[in-house]
Amino acid sequence: MKAVQIKTNKNGIQYGLFAVHTGLSADADDVTYAVYKLCENYSRHISGGIAKTWRYVAKNLAFEDALTLFERRSK
Repeated sequence: MKAVQIKTNKNGIQYGLFAVHTGLSADADDVTYAVYKLCENYSRHISGGIAKTWRYVAKNLAFEDALTLFERRSK
């Protein structure tokens, strides 16, 4: 998984557009795209108590669909 673009919207929430290789080869045909959101949750195992994790909004999208969703969420 590789980040193509990361933006922060007006509410301070970070969204990321990621390229995901679905196959074993490095062909361009084996790439799907996903939109993820950076979430903060309480964790007692982390110093400071807040763990940050990327959670998906939508997966297995074509580039155009993923870019449209990413731009709409990151306004």
